[in-house]
Amino acid sequence: MRGKLLFAALLLAAPSLATAGPVYRGKVSLTGFYYTEDDGVDPTLNIDKRIATNSNLGLLDFRATVLASRMWKERIDFKLDFRLRLTGSLDFERKFNTNSQLSGDDFYKTPLGISARGYLGGREYDLREAYVTFRPVSTWHLSLGRMYVSETDAIKIDGVRLAHDFGSHWYGSAFVGGYPNPYSRSLFTDYVAPCGAGVAGQRNTTPTLIAGPFDPTPEELATQQCQTDGGKFGIVGGVGARYTYSSLWGSVGAAGSFFMGPGDGGQVIPNLSAVTPMNGSPIQENLRPPSDALDAPRIFISWFNSWRPHERVDLMSDLVVDLYGSAGPQLTRAVILSSIRALSDDRLTIRLGYSHMSSLAINMYLSRLVYNRAAGTTLAAIGASAVENNLTVLRTGRDEGRVTLDSRFFRRLGGFIEGRVRARALINGASVPDVYNTTTYTKNTSNLAGDVSVGVRDTGSLLGIRASLIYSLIFDYRATNHIVSFDVGRDFWKERITASLGYTAAITTDQFANNDKVFCTPSDPFSGCFGKRAGMTHEVNAQLALNPWRTLFFLADYRLIAMSSEDRKDLPTKEVPTVITHAILFRSEFRW
Repeated sequence: MRGKLLFAALLLAAPSLATAGPVYRGKVSLTGFYYTEDDGVDPTLNIDKRIATNSNLGLLDFRATVLASRMWKERIDFKLDFRLRLTGSLDFERKFNTNSQLSGDDFYKTPLGISARGYLGGREYDLREAYVTFRPVSTWHLSLGRMYVSETDAIKIDGVRLAHDFGSHWYGSAFVGGYPNPYSRSLFTDYVAPCGAGVAGQRNTTPTLIAGPFDPTPEELATQQCQTDGGKFGIVGGVGARYTYSSLWGSVGAAGSFFMGPGDGGQVIPNLSAVTPMNGSPIQENLRPPSDALDAPRIFISWFNSWRPHERVDLMSDLVVDLYGSAGPQLTRAVILSSIRALSDDRLTIRLGYSHMSSLAINMYLSRLVYNRAAGTTLAAIGASAVENNLTVLRTGRDEGRVTLDSRFFRRLGGFIEGRVRARALINGASVPDVYNTTTYTKNTSNLAGDVSVGVRDTGSLLGIRASLIYSLIFDYRATNHIVSFDVGRDFWKERITASLGYTAAITTDQFANNDKVFCTPSDPFSGCFGKRAGMTHEVNAQLALNPWRTLFFLADYRLIAMSSEDRKDLPTKEVPTVITHAILFRSEFRW
């Protein structure tokens, strides 16, 4: 995305061409996707055996991008980029109805619906960019509206940006404006924390006679659906610069964002006085109320650089450092990639890479994506005090190293070998010391993973047929996978039609497969609550692309997946059914 945003920004900021008059460019696309799975089990006859989901994924995405440049005597540019997603809402509100069951025949008889937003459901109205750039003189640029600022890690703002060309090599800018929710996918949640189906709202604290003086009755719980907290406003400002030389180009920037709402990122502390509504014996205590202090500002610096020290060597680096934030100073992102063409004509290319990724230091916009600290669910109606989420944002970090050897053997026939090592860690586990700093948790963590892949491919040596064969051995954090994939394809009608077929087989063995120990015991949840599957997955896919004109494109992709598993001795129904999955993707695109 960064490359695309920078490219678009460079286009808008480029000097005027010799051709006079405005230039209009654009793109509209329509994407549809549908996913469904079934295991052939009638839930009304044997609900314990059913493992396929009771919901389907489906969406229809419409996206349009319009660029207008050199208007009004070549002084005004304009860009509009928006996306509309049509999808349904999963019926998670049934959890607030005490007459329905979260499990059992009734739950599986009535599907939850079709959606593509998982946790929240519902349509998305995503305004990505909409701004006007005015150039009073050729070297000064004033932009107003919603835009991405590529110099400062492609941050999105609703405001104003002033830029200046400092000769042919440097371009600098300063900006200030509103900071929309970076986790938002819809215009209506850009400055309001999302509140969708299934997100618990405020509890009704009317005193009752069922145990604790402030425990809600089932009737009260049934009406306590999600309520928004009002606006979540943030302000951001910063400076940045781009530089371009013959063998060196990149950007550098600094930005600070300030938030007008509480972050609720304090330490998790149990409320030992909490009891269950029915019998007064707490299974899990509620948590103390969240902090109402304003979320800490986030101040960061970023640097993106691409360098070609030699005609056969490319180096790229991307760095983001949070100097201040609710997670404290941290290296948010570091990526270093190199490509070395050791032999000419692509006979041997060596690629080396390292990346570090950790979560953003913003809590305010997440406060309604997770549940309240109080046990405000219908589970309380059956006598269980349940904390559904501790509402402290637990950040993780990941480091990865990669080595790839890519070679072309003969004509269009080549191959590659690639190896990767990954490490992950919990960054702020101190926020829940009773859990994440105990030996019960730490002795069962799995923080290392890796994979090795080897493959051969041909891009059309024989009759223009493309083919590849790849084997991968993946040592995942808690599973081992052997994956073999093969695909073959060819172009027709002067490369206007592309057709391909593929097959993938995966053998998976979870760390605790074939373990007869009772699954997920309450006394030792971190040792038994991991996967126990051992089985095989087959996937067949067919893809067809049509490009009848340079400006028009169509794509259709279908995948049939069959996932079989060995018997599970620790389950009431030991035989695990095979899950059949259908996934269909369609995309059309028109450019002008």
